[in-house]
Amino acid sequence: MKRAGILSLVLCLLLAGCAGGEAANELTAVFFDVGKADAILLYNGEMAVLIDAGENGDGKDVAEAIRARGIERLDLLIITHFDKDHVGGADKILENIEVARVLEPDYDKDSKQYRQYREALEEQGVAAEALSQNTSFTLGGCEFSIDVANRDDYGEDEENDFSLVVRLTHGEVRFLFAGDAENARLAELLDEGDLASDVLKVPHHGRYADLSAAFFAAVSPQYAVITSDEENPEDPETVRALEAAGAQVLRTREGAVTLVSDGEGVRAAQ
Repeated sequence: MKRAGILSLVLCLLLAGCAGGEAANELTAVFFDVGKADAILLYNGEMAVLIDAGENGDGKDVAEAIRARGIERLDLLIITHFDKDHVGGADKILENIEVARVLEPDYDKDSKQYRQYREALEEQGVAAEALSQNTSFTLGGCEFSIDVANRDDYGEDEENDFSLVVRLTHGEVRFLFAGDAENARLAELLDEGDLASDVLKVPHHGRYADLSAAFFAAVSPQYAVITSDEENPEDPETVRALEAAGAQVLRTREGAVTLVSDGEGVRAAQ
C-alpha cells in the first residue's frame, strides 16, 4: 500500500510537470506516505533536505519521488534516530541519490538497518556527523536548529527520546519536526520553551503521552502532520488534543501530505 502511495505521487508529479514548478521564494515540505514511518522532504530553489528515510523497502521509492521533483542532489540527510522506521531506507537513499551531508544522533545501535546504513555511508564516501550538542545553520535561505537529547539515559524508551528535534524557520513560518520524542524529551522541550510553530510533525506517529496535550498547546500549530498507517493508526486522544490546540490534523495514511510556505504563511497543497 505505501509503495503504491509513493509511486502514485511520482506519476502525478511527472504527468503534471510539477518538478521545479514552485515559486522561487516558496519552501515545500512533503511528508511521504511510507506507512508508520518518517520520510520528509524539504526543498526550494536553493536546497533539498530529507528528514529520515522510512523503512527498509522505502528508500528507493523515496529517492524516485525526490527525483520526480527535479531534485538530483540532497544537500542534507538528517536521521533523527536509528529505529528501523526512520533509518531503514537510508542505505537505498544513499545509493540512489547524491547526498552531500548527513547528520545523526550520537549513539550506536545493533540492528540490520543500522549496519546497512553504515555500510552505505562507507560505500558512498559520506562521513555522517554525530551531533552531541545543539547546532544551528542557514541553508537555502532557511534557518535550521537541531536540538539533541539532554541526557545519556532515558530508561525504557531511551532510543525514541534520543531523537534529534529539528526546527526550521522560513521567513515568518516555523516548522517543528519532533521525531519520536516521548514524555521525558517532551518535558525537556517544554522547559526550553519557544515552541510555537505553524507546522508540527507530531511525535511518535501520533502516540499519546502524558505531556502530549501540554506540548501541543505550547506549539499551537496551524497544521499537525501524523505519520501513521491503517494498521497502526494514531491514538484518538492525540487527535482531540491537537484539535483543542487549534490544529488542522493531516495524516499520511490518507496519502502524502504537501505543505507550502511563502515565508509569510503556509498552505496545504493538493
